[in-house]
Amino acid sequence: MAEYHIYLVRHGQTFLNTFHRLQGWIDSELTELGEQQASQTGANLQSIPFDLVVSSDLHRAIQTRDLIIQQLVKQPAIIKTDPAFREVFFSSFEGLPANDVFKKICQRYGFDSQDDIIAKQGFAYVRQLMQDDDPTHQAELYPDIITRFKKGLYNITQQLPHGGNVLIVSHGAFIRTVADYLGINIINNFPSNAGVTELAMSLPSDVRIVEYNRSL
Repeated sequence: MAEYHIYLVRHGQTFLNTFHRLQGWIDSELTELGEQQASQTGANLQSIPFDLVVSSDLHRAIQTRDLIIQQLVKQPAIIKTDPAFREVFFSSFEGLPANDVFKKICQRYGFDSQDDIIAKQGFAYVRQLMQDDDPTHQAELYPDIITRFKKGLYNITQQLPHGGNVLIVSHGAFIRTVADYLGINIINNFPSNAGVTELAMSLPSDVRIVEYNRSL
């Protein structure tokens, strides 16, 4: 059976990150610190012979991916983008201050904080409340994010049918959702910029976290 060792990396710090704004499908450039973070992660992963490197199709992930690749000793045979690894879609909340958005949602539904929602009702309920509170009701739900994740993993198995080392560059809320789905306690535990989460996989339906959010 094919075996995959996957390194799931969050993009480096962006301009909107510095203002703590929700950054889903909207985009912004990496800051100078974000570029340094990406290069440092690449330096720490440089000895790994990646068979496939894939990023979200959002620019900040592509920027991070390319800075990491520059540090690798062996250049990967396949470099791709895949929208399956995009950030969570926040709909009408895109670009708004994250603290203000969640403060209003928590006040409306009787919670103290986003972590309070997670502790009492689970992370999927956060996504449900956001969609309920979104005037367009298009904010992405938890099951849809996991469906995208599984589709991305399936795409990897088609690219590398015999297994191998894979680098995925994705996004904070997406990675946090995956971690929650795979059994990690995510309360007060958000992926750091350019942090690495390691996964082991034999099939898209058989994946586990080896290590979550290692800062390099």
